Order: sequence, then C-alpha cells, then structure tokens
Amino acid sequence: MKKIFSIILVIAVSFAMLTGCSTQKAEESATNNGDSAAVTEAADQITEAVTDATEGSAEGKSVGITMPSVGNDFMLALSQALQGTLEAQGCKVQVDSAENDVTTQLTQIENYTTMGVDVIVVWAVNGDGVASACKSAMDAGIPVLAFAYEIPGATTSVISATEESMAAQCVTMTSEWIDKTFADAGDGEVNVLVITSSTVPESVTRSEGLKKIADNKKVNLITAEVEDQDNTDAARTLIENTMLSTPDIDVVVAVNGTCAVGVESYISSSSSPIQDKSKFGIFCIDETEEIVAKIKASETNESVLRGTISMGTFDDTIGDFMTGITPLITGQTPIERVNGKAFVITPETLAERE
Repeated sequence: MKKIFSIILVIAVSFAMLTGCSTQKAEESATNNGDSAAVTEAADQITEAVTDATEGSAEGKSVGITMPSVGNDFMLALSQALQGTLEAQGCKVQVDSAENDVTTQLTQIENYTTMGVDVIVVWAVNGDGVASACKSAMDAGIPVLAFAYEIPGATTSVISATEESMAAQCVTMTSEWIDKTFADAGDGEVNVLVITSSTVPESVTRSEGLKKIADNKKVNLITAEVEDQDNTDAARTLIENTMLSTPDIDVVVAVNGTCAVGVESYISSSSSPIQDKSKFGIFCIDETEEIVAKIKASETNESVLRGTISMGTFDDTIGDFMTGITPLITGQTPIERVNGKAFVITPETLAERE
C-alpha cells in the first residue's frame, strides 16, 4: 500500500494543479511542470491498485469536503490534493472552506446532506459545534469522516494525531535545543514566548500543551495570544509589540507554522533587536516547503526557525486519508480510527531523510 500512496501523491498534486487551482502560483506550477501523459499513466496505476485493494468501486461516488479554512498555502495545497486524489478514482468532489466559522460549516454539512452525497469529510472548525449536523447526516445514511480533529459521537471514522502528543513532541524538541544552546543557563534564565491561540478548541488544547515547556527549569515562560493564527502579519505584529516590552526573548514556540513564519520574518529583519541569531530559536507545529527550507537554513543561522512537528509528509497525510475514506466510498466495513502520524523535523532529521 505504501507504493499506492506514493502514486496517489503524484496524482493528487498534479491533478489539482492541472484542473483548476485557484491561485496564480499553482497555475504557473502546472504550466511549468505539468505532464498530462504522466498524470494519465499514474491515474491508471492508482485506479488499478485501488481496485485490487478493495472489493467495491469508487466510480461515480460523491464526496463533500468542508475545510476550516484554505487561507494559507498548506491548507490550500492539502485541499487540492485530497480533491485530486478522489477525482482520480472517479469520485465527484466538492470542497468548501468554512472560513473558520462554525455556522458556515454547519450550513455546508447540511447542504451535503440535502444533496445526498455518498460521504462527508469534515475538518472541523469546532468538533462540538458541528456534531449535530454530522449526526443528522449519519441518520440520513451518509457516513462522516472526521479529518484532523475529532467530532465526539458524530462520525463514522476519525483520522487524527492528538494535539497533546504533537505539543509534547514540540516541547521535547524545544527543550533539547535550549539545553544544548544555553548549557550554562540557570533556573529561569531562558525567556521563552509561547504564542497561543483560542480560535478553535483544538488550538486551546495544543496551546496548553506547549506551555509545558516551563517544565524545563531553565525556562522563564511568557505567553501571548495571537489574534489570527492563520495570518503571518498578525504573528509578526505580536512579536514586534511583545519585544518592545520584553526585548530579551530567547525562544518562541508558535501554535502553528503560519505564526512561526510571521515571527521569523520579523526576527530576520533589520528591525529585529536580536543581534546573535545563533542564540535565538523558533519552534512550531506544521510542515510546509517554506518551513522546511527555513529549518535547513537555520544550520548556518540564515534562519532562526529551527524545528517543527509535522503531521507527516503529504504522502503520509494522503495515505492516512485514503486508509480512512476508501472503505466508506467503496461500501466496505469502516475503519473506526486511523492514527495520524507526527514527526520531528530539525536540521538533523532532515539530513537523515536525505
């Protein structure tokens, strides 16, 4: 199956780019890199592989996917990959962005139910908030797949890596860097800013987990909540304002990658009060090409974004997704839970990949 998922990834990205990406960047990528013959060949391979692996057929099945937002590059690319993968198997797919609004997402789920789609995929803005609509869909005979976040008691299947586990890994990664970089620091001598968010309940859980960096005795914990966790400018403004009153911050732990990139843009700018970049570190949860590039550059202190926790590569994510949704679109026995993966990404682990 691992080979299947690798083929899926190729198809997902290529298909999404070739069939109507909504950004100029994606259109340019399709123009420069698109190879319709290769995509067709890969599509034939994945269709054959999935047919061999399942008893049912996905051909003609309809899927509604509601995302909390596609407001950053990662979420946009992932939504396109999910759509492209399913369409490559013959499914009809509608993807909607809830713009981080529970009421909007409720309406989208209700619309899918009225349309009579075969499967509904929900990346919830608020699991409790959309539970009633998901339950109604299930009562109507439509299976609901919860993606990334759980929806208590109102889904057929769940795919997620827990917020607690990802936060714990981020804390461990950050703490190890602190101990190595500030080996001679005494208790409370390393100022660590944790950028939190309460946009959705899962962000609150993740934020609380990240605060456990204070368990490291060297850490003096500072916290600040970002106004919009999906806006790099909001994070940049937050760090800039915070450092006006607390210029001696040594480490930032950000609730997500978008915030980390915003912070990094300020710390790397001429306006930054940080003189010795080798003694400053940013850590987060999320993986994008931009974040990985910055982590690689941190080896020479050209960047100060030094590590992240990834919920897996696109290959892993699409693989988890297909593991959960394939039984639902082919009429097989649902898999109750697929445990999503989480990986530490630092310059050292990137070197091991290569």
